[in-house]
Amino acid sequence: MHRILVAALWVLSATHCDTARPSKAGSLEEPKVNADAQTLQRIEQVDPVHAGTIKENLAATTFTRQPLGFYKRFQLVTVEVRLPHRALRFKYADDGKSAVNLTPATPEALYKVNQEEALTLEAAEIPAYLRFFVENTEGGKRRLVERAEDVQWLPATNTDPTLTAQKDAAAAKLHPIQVTDGEEGFKASAVVLVGNQLLACDFVIRKSGKVQLAKQQAVADALPVPFAR
Repeated sequence: MHRILVAALWVLSATHCDTARPSKAGSLEEPKVNADAQTLQRIEQVDPVHAGTIKENLAATTFTRQPLGFYKRFQLVTVEVRLPHRALRFKYADDGKSAVNLTPATPEALYKVNQEEALTLEAAEIPAYLRFFVENTEGGKRRLVERAEDVQWLPATNTDPTLTAQKDAAAAKLHPIQVTDGEEGFKASAVVLVGNQLLACDFVIRKSGKVQLAKQQAVADALPVPFAR
């Protein structure tokens, strides 16, 4: 059951803000939750700068908490503030005792969470972890896509034969994340959407959660999708 928080009693702040984007098609919905005073205190300790923005827009603020299967303690907390002209999004990792600012997330921030978790990844956890890592670094500009439904296509792809053909050609390049054992952990092959371009990427993922991009190659350009340059 989703519960939407429309007001908060404490100050929440963020050092940096993202324009909120719709969640990836096919992703599990994040359950809406009430943010208790202790959670807000932990967030304020690591991210005090934008407290004023939150205070002035409490009635338009929602919180979500998403369990992450590869973490035993930390969960992903997302805060959205819907201003009249745009929506802002803030992200944190929270384990009930401390929070880590993921706005914007960097590899180093995620590695800090991994270290506190004493993370040791299993092969079955690699797809979810890699998806989380890619989509929460580089300002959310990259997304793993595995099927056509994961991509937000232009509506005209349903009516324009040329755009339909472009969509079908691009969709043929998509495939599920492929994971194999590697010398230092695991290797994974995936397709990444960046702007209106598809990249075939090979990653090396250590059991500690460190990710290295080993190779990338463009496999489709000028996709019929909305994107900001």
